[in-house]
Amino acid sequence: MLVGVALLFLLTGLVQFPFALNHDAAWHFYSAIRVLAGDRIGVDIADINPPMAMWLFSLPGLAVAGLGLSPAIAFKAFVLIVAALVFLAVRLPLTAWAGRDTPMLLLAIAATFLLLPGYHFGQREHLAALLTLPYVCLATLRSGRQPVSLGTATYAGLLAAIGICFKPYFLAVPLLVELWLALRRRDLREVVRLETLVMVAIGLVYLAAVFVFAPDYLYRVVPDAMATYSGFESGMNEILSEVAGVLLFPVLAMLFGILALRRIDPLSGAFLATATGYLLAALLQQKGWQYQIMPVALYVLAAAAVQMAFAKRFRGLIAAAIGLACAFPVLSFVWDGLSPNGTSARVFALEQVLDRPAVDSVYAFITSPRDMHPAVLQSGKTWADAYGVAIFLPAHLHALAAETRSPRQQRAIAISQAYLEDLLGRFAAAPPDILAFDAARFKLGIPNAERFDYLDFLAAYPAFEALIGSYDEIAPMGRFRLFRLR
Repeated sequence: MLVGVALLFLLTGLVQFPFALNHDAAWHFYSAIRVLAGDRIGVDIADINPPMAMWLFSLPGLAVAGLGLSPAIAFKAFVLIVAALVFLAVRLPLTAWAGRDTPMLLLAIAATFLLLPGYHFGQREHLAALLTLPYVCLATLRSGRQPVSLGTATYAGLLAAIGICFKPYFLAVPLLVELWLALRRRDLREVVRLETLVMVAIGLVYLAAVFVFAPDYLYRVVPDAMATYSGFESGMNEILSEVAGVLLFPVLAMLFGILALRRIDPLSGAFLATATGYLLAALLQQKGWQYQIMPVALYVLAAAAVQMAFAKRFRGLIAAAIGLACAFPVLSFVWDGLSPNGTSARVFALEQVLDRPAVDSVYAFITSPRDMHPAVLQSGKTWADAYGVAIFLPAHLHALAAETRSPRQQRAIAISQAYLEDLLGRFAAAPPDILAFDAARFKLGIPNAERFDYLDFLAAYPAFEALIGSYDEIAPMGRFRLFRLR
């Protein structure tokens, strides 16, 4: 079993290490490195997400700073280390539950959690799904009144707390798992256990740390984000369509598993409760982004793997559905990585532009970190703003397009205009060496994106006209128009 898991880790490394880091992971890792260098959260570096990612990713950041490792390699290695710690933690609970079927079950779950993420490897949702796995397995043991050691419970609670603290939406996961356990045991007192107490304690310590060490996140970032982040939201039909696409093969695998076993195993039930929690978290975020739905697919496939391990028939069908669910993201990721016009090629090309002695700082007018932030991270250059993207702009543009503007929309315009004026004022005093403008047909959150041009929009600001006059346009790269300071 251990040899099989080790080979899975090797395969994951072969799939992941040659290619570019996920854009969101790159931004959060870059933020962590900035925090390590002394930047203040919410002032010098800012993101709508709570600081847990910045603090946790400081660990691989130390490896980059101290050992000079490639940021992408260091981060992906860190994710593999986290995965190894998780699978070591679930081995005993799975053995206690599955007995001789444990090797097949652990291999299937490990393959799913390591391979299915593909390009989204290391996203916060991926890490959260990993970190909550031991806690969910222990909940299953508790449902069967099986003994759990103090150390195992404490460790599982610690890991789960870290994962849940990435986003407040993830609180839906323990709520659904505890509801499942209480219904199964018919006793609400089951909610009070060592692992849940550890989770609550860690959560309170984390909240206190945010108040003490990152107060500007609470008092500056959160209020502005709450007034403007709706600009990125999608309609429910679009969200449900994305959910259906992501969950097609996982649900098919689970249906085969139910037919094969003719019941839902309690461990499968716990995994499905967890999947429901992550689905609720994804729906509450109202974005419909694929990586937000990924944990749902992971846990539905884990539930199908449980059914497969205990079933005496249809194992091939279940395995095929699980394999297809994992194969499509992996093959798509590898194909994109090898393509001369794929993500890794575009990131490397941008990195070559930035990796010049005359370039110290860069800024891009973007609403998504895609391509740009992996290149900035790898090149070691300085991002010239606290925010990684023009986070307020989508709400600003939606408000401008509205026939009548609500007070919230008027506030969104005011926040965005103040941000842009401050940004351009700072750039007038200290212009970035490279300015980039997203010229792609699709721009995240931007209404009528095909007709939107950043330079035309920014021309309404006098400070921008003076700023852009000190730049020369150079050859475009991928989706970006590039300008170099004279």
